[in-house]
Amino acid sequence: MPSRLSGLIFALILSLTPAHAASDGASAETYKKWHDVCLSGDTDEIDTQIKKFEAQLAKDPNDHLAEAFLGSACALRAKAGSWPPSKLKFLKLGKQHLDAAVAAAPDDARVRMVRAIAYYKVPERFGVRPTSLKDFGILIPIAKNPKGRLTTNEQQAILYHGHLAYHEDGRPGAAELKTSCHKIAPDSSYGKLSR
Repeated sequence: MPSRLSGLIFALILSLTPAHAASDGASAETYKKWHDVCLSGDTDEIDTQIKKFEAQLAKDPNDHLAEAFLGSACALRAKAGSWPPSKLKFLKLGKQHLDAAVAAAPDDARVRMVRAIAYYKVPERFGVRPTSLKDFGILIPIAKNPKGRLTTNEQQAILYHGHLAYHEDGRPGAAELKTSCHKIAPDSSYGKLSR
């Protein structure tokens, strides 16, 4: 059982790690707002947000959360694009940033969460789904910890997307993740999705 023990130790370390805030005041909430714009699918809007993440990284190269969100924004840019070589370029760039962010900050649950969800949403043919499932395996115990430092929305995002990934992969426990997500905050957007 050494891997289960190391997972529990990892969860304990993360529960003691303070929430990330960049030195210039940027925060997870700011990055989420920038990233949410990327969900529109408008390539010009996504390009604008990518520039914001790049500017933040230029100010603070050790802002691993910004780099993770940049990677996810690039993956969304790939999805929204229409020219195949450009789509592939942005997908590779997104993967590069996501993997670099997690490699630099493997104990940061928020960084790993961004990669887990982004990789879950990348089509399976690109081969990143196993990494997403591995990330969810690390994140789920953290999300279930009511005394952890993740926000309610972050806990639910992990559990909800973990449920989807586990369900699609045929893994046991998918239904329990959906139930756990709903119980945290039944009236939230994730709570309603997990009914």
